[in-house]
Amino acid sequence: MDRLRRWVAVLPLVIGLLAAAGCEDTAASPEQRAQLEAAVAGYLDALAESYSTLDVKPLEQWASPIEVGAVRRILRSLVTTGDRLDATLRGYEIERVAMFRGVNATVWIVEVWDLVRYDAFSGKEKGRTDGSVQRTMLQLRQMDGRWVVIARSMVKEDETPAGDPGAAG
Repeated sequence: MDRLRRWVAVLPLVIGLLAAAGCEDTAASPEQRAQLEAAVAGYLDALAESYSTLDVKPLEQWASPIEVGAVRRILRSLVTTGDRLDATLRGYEIERVAMFRGVNATVWIVEVWDLVRYDAFSGKEKGRTDGSVQRTMLQLRQMDGRWVVIARSMVKEDETPAGDPGAAG
């Protein structure tokens, strides 16, 4: 059943990537790039707050309902295991931005997190990872004049991001 849930969670991202692959790839203007960077910063800060408070409310202004739901499911899984997570975003670097027809964008990011897992009942620390480096890909769509994150996925170190024309084969 876990395999089915993973496919259901990944399906919107795959569909988005396939749709984007057929679209005209355009460079982001400086104004679009600044707007995307602001959306990424807002989303990542809200994600850290959501993990630490077990509340998706901070994400609602930065992410689509589907992405908010995906984070909500992750938070529920923490609660069911009796865990609480303190997530601190130490920093991030945007590696690349790809635009598609001016309303869709993919942003590849290297994120650095400090993560502390606590027992939700006793408050006792269960584990700590300082400086966890995560390579992620955010899919954004322009909705009502602003950029909204529609999906976030992890990118493996040894994989070339989908649609990367500069990747060696």
